[in-house]
Amino acid sequence: MTRSKPAKSHADLNEPEEGSKNVSTEFDLLVNSLDCLEDCYFSLVDATGKLIFVSKDFEKLDGYKVSDIVGKNVLDVYKLGKENSVHVKAITEKRVFKNTNLRYTSAFGQPVDLVMDIYPVFSGSEVVGSFAVSRDTSKIQALNDKVFQLQKALYNQSQRNNTNGTQFCFDDIIGSGKAMQSVISTAKKMARSESRIMILGETGTGKELFAQSIHNDSSRAKEPFIAINCSAIPDTLLESILFGTTKGAFTGAEDKPGLFEEAKNGTLFLDEINSMSVVLQSKLLRALETNRIRRLGSNKEIPINPRIISAMNIDPGEAIETEKLRSDFYYRLAVVTLKCPPLRDRREDIITLSRYYINKYNKILGRKIDEVSKEVIQILESHNWPGNVRELSHCIEHAMNMVDTADTSLLVQHLPAFLLDKTLKSNILPIIVPKSNDYKQTMLQVEKDLLTQALKRNNGNINQTAKELDLSRQCLFYKLKRLNIEIQHDINIE
Repeated sequence: MTRSKPAKSHADLNEPEEGSKNVSTEFDLLVNSLDCLEDCYFSLVDATGKLIFVSKDFEKLDGYKVSDIVGKNVLDVYKLGKENSVHVKAITEKRVFKNTNLRYTSAFGQPVDLVMDIYPVFSGSEVVGSFAVSRDTSKIQALNDKVFQLQKALYNQSQRNNTNGTQFCFDDIIGSGKAMQSVISTAKKMARSESRIMILGETGTGKELFAQSIHNDSSRAKEPFIAINCSAIPDTLLESILFGTTKGAFTGAEDKPGLFEEAKNGTLFLDEINSMSVVLQSKLLRALETNRIRRLGSNKEIPINPRIISAMNIDPGEAIETEKLRSDFYYRLAVVTLKCPPLRDRREDIITLSRYYINKYNKILGRKIDEVSKEVIQILESHNWPGNVRELSHCIEHAMNMVDTADTSLLVQHLPAFLLDKTLKSNILPIIVPKSNDYKQTMLQVEKDLLTQALKRNNGNINQTAKELDLSRQCLFYKLKRLNIEIQHDINIE
């Protein structure tokens, strides 16, 4: 590397050649000494801002070769204005700048954070340049960020385990694919508001996981999270559970608050809201409109203030059309809606989720599986997962129970039998025995068998079958009609 040497004074020019060599040697010794210092970087500019000396280690930090930038103006190299260059300020203002923070983008496109001490260099009363000692704080900042994240995780863990009745937050949601990341981003926006939320998704897609995460990311995080599955409780009992009871309302009734009161200023999560009777929906609708309830057997109104998050596992339009759901009740609950994608629509997350559950059951069952065979990966990725993440979790749990304590790989024989049978059947093409030498008729028979098989694999769901075959719904209906394939009553044309 070529270093610029200090300008010689008139006295230096009159010295013998040996003296000049001594000065040069001393300069090189100083340069090499500065280059040996770790975690500190040095730079020297002249009165015009031209870089005269830069530490060799700067190359690793900001990506510029020293040989390329020495001799150039510091403003041009780092794309700085005069007001942002501390070197220039030290020269023009003739003063020292200590502990100055400087942030810029390196040649690698990475942010660089420095703390600098800059000293003006005088020759008599005239400033002839400035000298900077810089320290890289990027690693310290990264360490601080890591500590903060660990503290946040520890806080969230204590919060959801001990105080508000939840177990999950957004950090627990596994899914790096675009589909899941988009849903997470939308859910985080919903957490910042107070609007009622309707979460839509098939069974096993993690609706309560999202409900708890929204609660823990909201301003109500320190308040209770109360959840109830409306399909698991008869209407007569559900009403008293939600609204509470008054002594004497019925035989054995006591003064007892309902879930609306217990949720206080927190969140009340109503799962499978479509299972609630229309009569009870109308009673609940009034409570949502007035933010007041009456316990069973009482005429006293009680103000309530929980945020309502509800969930459905069927299409709302279908529920309204079949009169399982009041339209005004739905619109009162679904101020904003969040749709959890089924696992078949985010296949890129299947292996990530599988490895998560493998690690989980390694700890629970004392196993040491650290590898998944290619055949298992192929089966997992090709299965349609009608039970979604819950079904995947159960399959992995079954497999982990089948492995021996000495096994380190998850193999095909460890998987549940139903998964192997279904995969085997789906991979067997039908054997077609032509009834004649008519090529066209034979191909029509092949197409008919393929379509019938695809319908069976997707449990008769037209949308899923069309997606698997890469056809439009209209095209699939046309082919079914043309090939005289009857759509059974149990086939879902959703």
